[in-house]
Amino acid sequence: MTDRIAIKGTSNGLIITMGSGDWQGLVEELGIQLGSKASFFKGGRVALRVGARQLTPAQLAAVGETLNSHNVSLWAVESEDASTRQAAALLSLETDIGPAKSHITPPRVARSNADSIVTRRTLRSGQIFRHSGHVVIIGDVNPGAEIQAGGDVIVWGKLRGSVHAGVKTGSEAIVCALHLSPMQLRIGDVITLPPPDDAQRDVIPEIASVQNGQIVAEPWRG
Repeated sequence: MTDRIAIKGTSNGLIITMGSGDWQGLVEELGIQLGSKASFFKGGRVALRVGARQLTPAQLAAVGETLNSHNVSLWAVESEDASTRQAAALLSLETDIGPAKSHITPPRVARSNADSIVTRRTLRSGQIFRHSGHVVIIGDVNPGAEIQAGGDVIVWGKLRGSVHAGVKTGSEAIVCALHLSPMQLRIGDVITLPPPDDAQRDVIPEIASVQNGQIVAEPWRG
């Protein structure tokens, strides 16, 4: 850590504050810091605080690539500049780091029984939705949000957060979504991350399951 770059660990992941100086130089310096402690940062997620800087989508994408090269993912950019916040939103990044993650209780519209729960809502960054059985979300799961289900997970919307299905049922569980692009997907004890070219895939409903010890996503035909 230097006076130009401050890295702080929180329950939401790493918060990196970029200080004064040339932006490209700071990004390069950040890459050096991450590389010097690769094992410590590996698998983490990062929220950037950039102050009043005006940054373009390309500049934010570039720093995201630097983080990815060190096995760290960018999920949020907090800025005082409106154009920078807009650039972050265009990249589907959160613009409000918010408080530490809180475990939430499903709202009154949720309908549950012993095995499943159905709820109509959007899960936002920092929220964790837990249920001992199957989970059906009618809405989106944003980056930084998490679902932990004892059985299957079905998202009638965009799944871009993290999911752990089959906490109880193991690899027999499935995960379905209209847009399946999670930050991390776990079924039972099997974990996978989206491929680097995930953004280039056609957006179609998909179902993920464990086959031969690996998670495989296939078209969801109902």
